[in-house]
Amino acid sequence: MALASQSHRSNRSYSKPNRLGKPLVLVVGGVLASITVAYWLMQSSPEPEQSGLQISSGGATLAAVMPTIPTSLVQPVMREPDPIESTSALERVVAQAVPPETAPISTPVREVPPTIPADTGNKKTNGLDPAADAPVATPDGQSPDQQPDQQLGHQLGHQLDRGLALAATDPVKARVILSSALLSGTLSPIESKKAADALVEIGRILTFTPVYNANDPMFFQYTIQAGDSLEKIVRRHKIGCDWRLVARINNIKKPEAIRVGQRLKLPKGPFSAVVSKRDYRVDLCIGAGSERVVMTSMPCGLGSANGTPTGMFRVKPGSKLLDPEWVHPVTGEHFAASDVKNPIGEHWLGLEGVDATNAQLTGYGIHGTIDVDSIGQDRSLGCVRLLSDDVGVVWESLGDGASVEIR
Repeated sequence: MALASQSHRSNRSYSKPNRLGKPLVLVVGGVLASITVAYWLMQSSPEPEQSGLQISSGGATLAAVMPTIPTSLVQPVMREPDPIESTSALERVVAQAVPPETAPISTPVREVPPTIPADTGNKKTNGLDPAADAPVATPDGQSPDQQPDQQLGHQLGHQLDRGLALAATDPVKARVILSSALLSGTLSPIESKKAADALVEIGRILTFTPVYNANDPMFFQYTIQAGDSLEKIVRRHKIGCDWRLVARINNIKKPEAIRVGQRLKLPKGPFSAVVSKRDYRVDLCIGAGSERVVMTSMPCGLGSANGTPTGMFRVKPGSKLLDPEWVHPVTGEHFAASDVKNPIGEHWLGLEGVDATNAQLTGYGIHGTIDVDSIGQDRSLGCVRLLSDDVGVVWESLGDGASVEIR
């Protein structure tokens, strides 16, 4: 009897079952799962150091277990840079590059005036040539126009000191130096007063004394001859002053008592005067040109409201008067000669202008005053006022046509 297994035998061949099918599916599924997890982690964690997954070690681990994936299949993850993060990093770099002790210090910015474009040819601005007209700066910051004045001031200051130092030992030389400085008109008021005061003292030694100094070129000696008089002597030698000045210099109280053989000290002349309105001072001079020196200086009064004219004048011929009568030009009040109330005193010298700007002026002069307090003030009608003793010296020194400068 046949067995059941033998009676139902199939004609198909036998094939061995495939035992690798399920494991392969598991491996592929695990790989895909790993890729999915890794991709999810990369997207969800922008800060690697905060996710707990180390990219370097994780990458190495994944590379060890993952097959090589074509780069075309992997899309890089792009994200915008964090501005705060970038700024902080830049600041850190700068801080590391520049040490704290050498870091640049912030200072206030000062506005700079607009720069004037340089001249690039013959171009002129507003009709002027900047290169030709602009002052050139010197090392001390001054323009060439200012520098000569400053140098002159220094020279005159030194000249003043030198003249003052020589006054006691060499008055003739000191007079030359101080006169040059004073008449330059560039000394300050204080310096001018020093020079004028010194010249007054030198005048007492060299001029207003009978003592003759052989080194003084402004004087010479004369021996009185028979028939001489002081007036004749002055006229004969064309000295240009009044004979009373010769009497004053030689201390002659009685001109008629001079005697034959007597020696006189005579000035050479010519005489002139300079009036300083700034300093209220009259400088009486002897000599001409570069040899002119100051005989003496005296204070004066001037016109109210700056009424004294300036410029070059001369003593009007025939205008010199002693003890004159006078009529006030405003009130018409008349003052007789020898009237003690006469405002102009006992001396008058009329002035006439020689410049185009003052030639038409009339009525101005140099005179005395009974108002002593007006000296150094602006109180006259425009004339130059002097004290009684001072105006006497000026009247005796300045002859007809003598030069008078008011400045």
